Amino acid sequence: MARTPLILLALAGTAALAGCKPAAEPAPAATPAQQATATAAQPAAHVSRTARLQAFLVKRYGAEASLSQGWQGSWTQDGASRATDWQVCAEQPVVSGDSWQQLLAVCGALSEGGHADPGTVDFYVLRPSGEGFEVVAELTGGTYGSSGRPGTVQVIRAGSDFYGFRSESGWFGQGHSLETQTLILPGPKGLVDAGSLRSHIDNGAAYDCDDAEFAEDCRTRVFNIDFSYRFDDSDRSARIWPLLIEETGSECGGKPVRREHRFSLDAQTWTYSFPESLQREGCR
Repeated sequence: MARTPLILLALAGTAALAGCKPAAEPAPAATPAQQATATAAQPAAHVSRTARLQAFLVKRYGAEASLSQGWQGSWTQDGASRATDWQVCAEQPVVSGDSWQQLLAVCGALSEGGHADPGTVDFYVLRPSGEGFEVVAELTGGTYGSSGRPGTVQVIRAGSDFYGFRSESGWFGQGHSLETQTLILPGPKGLVDAGSLRSHIDNGAAYDCDDAEFAEDCRTRVFNIDFSYRFDDSDRSARIWPLLIEETGSECGGKPVRREHRFSLDAQTWTYSFPESLQREGCR
């Protein structure tokens, strides 16, 4: 048998070794820190504004709290806890700088309130954080209204990106109506009561002026006046807009009234200086 040349055997061995390369080493397992980084890099699931609000209410007021309907709870005032019917009475998202905030008001009415008992309102400014809301500012436990009812609340715009609340409540008795509006605004250290003034006064139900014999004398005692508010937004870019109060109606004696009052928010006290004439109960 012919012998195979040594050079051919060497080449064949080299080819065989080349075809038997060891498999690649498995990749090392990810460390806990690497796993956490990968998880954080994934976008968080979207949580709706409604779901955030509902979660906040449950956290603050208990499992029965609801964004869409009222619930029963309690309110502690002057050390006494009283049964209270709660409900969301105002809520609105607003733009603030490059982000947004959520304004929320929760009203509490006493389940068994007497004529002199007020209701209560909790005011909040919230901002999105993670999957929920965190509190930027709050003013809670304030007393408003009468007969255990707190009145109504609305979100107001008082500047270019300056928002707050307007609470309106009333007292009615002996033929008199006294309605009051209160402005709740964000200050340097949180939400503040920026001032209260009348929104309406009248005593029309206290007198009957149909008797001709006493009609003239009766009319000298009757008054009916509205105090409507608006913010002067002629300079839309101004951080805080001036507040305008228009006083209209009829004074005692049937004298017509039309006056406009202009106020600026005091930067030191963070309040409006409303005169006594705008907080009166009758004629000037």
